[in-house]
Amino acid sequence: MISQRAKTGFENLLHRCLEESLRTEVHPAWQMQPVAEPDDIRVQRFMMLTLSSYDFRLMLLLHFSCEEASMKYVADSLTLGAAELPLSRYCDYIAEIGNNFCGALKRELVQYFPHLGMSTPNQLGRESLKHVKSWPIDHDMHIKAQSEEGAEFYGSLYVSSFGELDFDLVQQPKNEESVEMGTLELF
Repeated sequence: MISQRAKTGFENLLHRCLEESLRTEVHPAWQMQPVAEPDDIRVQRFMMLTLSSYDFRLMLLLHFSCEEASMKYVADSLTLGAAELPLSRYCDYIAEIGNNFCGALKRELVQYFPHLGMSTPNQLGRESLKHVKSWPIDHDMHIKAQSEEGAEFYGSLYVSSFGELDFDLVQQPKNEESVEMGTLELF
């Protein structure tokens, strides 16, 4: 069972962490919009990551496509021309966004749940979503992120709790000592 305030906390984290992960100097503004039905997400690929604790398991999906606006977003972020961006480099960059997305979520949740494990990103096709939906899910949420230039990404969070799950999200002030995105965390 997941409390309403935990659901609200997860939804706020999904929104904030996805936006932070996508923001670059070239593309600083992202419009975030909730997606009511996961079947409305029509992109063909996603990166899957997981966060696990003794209390719950989270499956985090970063949905993406290889359309022109998204390729340009990555090319701009890497200071390359879109024609110079091979598909493998594009997918590597998306995997790194997924790592940042999941890592940001982990850094927020560790203040409530000190023992969290995080997976590496795995790229999967849309046909794999049927397996995600067969998992015991207590709560799921989905969000669309769109840049001013038209690049679109979607984030999905699936929560499976192992008992009662409750926390009250308190936004921590950013300081210079906090872990920066991209910094290697040792376990």
